[in-house]
Amino acid sequence: MWTLLHGFTGSPRSYDPMLHCADLSDLPCIPALTGHGVDWRSRAIDSFEDEVSRLISFQSDITQPRFVCGYSLGARLALGMLAAKPNLFDGALLIGVHPGLTEQAARDERREIDSRRASLLREKGLACFVAAWEGLPLFASQRALPPERLAVQRENRLAHDPEGLARSLEILGLAEMPDYAAAFASLEIPIVLMTGSLDSKFSKVATALAADNAHIEVQLVDGVGHNVLLEAPAVVAAALKRVEELARR
Repeated sequence: MWTLLHGFTGSPRSYDPMLHCADLSDLPCIPALTGHGVDWRSRAIDSFEDEVSRLISFQSDITQPRFVCGYSLGARLALGMLAAKPNLFDGALLIGVHPGLTEQAARDERREIDSRRASLLREKGLACFVAAWEGLPLFASQRALPPERLAVQRENRLAHDPEGLARSLEILGLAEMPDYAAAFASLEIPIVLMTGSLDSKFSKVATALAADNAHIEVQLVDGVGHNVLLEAPAVVAAALKRVEELARR
């Protein structure tokens, strides 16, 4: 059974297009991440590690084999789950994952960026923030998508509470995430790292992580950017089956 973790400003609905393409034997577990949804206060936590523990707690109700898939923020949390409980899962698909920052200067810089974003949410509101977020170069490739697909994504984003997203940035931001790079080497399960070919930054990260780890497979998806989940949902659905196949070997 799969646990599917959405990205920042996303929701469990972010997986709807992929699920329309997938043929899963069991209904997946798709939790809303801390800070997301109007009821985010009922799931409030105080640290990245606390959110990892909260997500791991769902696994007791999930039958084996267990798999986890995450996109961006969700991929980072999925990696945290793998690092905390390496024997709990049988395979993973991580889309646009970052293993964590190694240098304190980089952490300080990212914390300042996320602090400014949190201030924008609190001072200017959700619509202003979403407009700025969608304008990031990281998401430029999405401008070629059908308008109706982008409209659904925007609707999902505007359904959040600005304070919740601000708290997510402050608690789950990259600066607050432990450095999990070493954890990759200790994992023995099959892992597929997926990135869009137009997302050069995260493609380089994935290639570097796979270089010294035989159990890691990299899949670059032609013609799409960072959000492969949105831009190529059928490819993500096929990758879930690929992970399951690798786990059976």
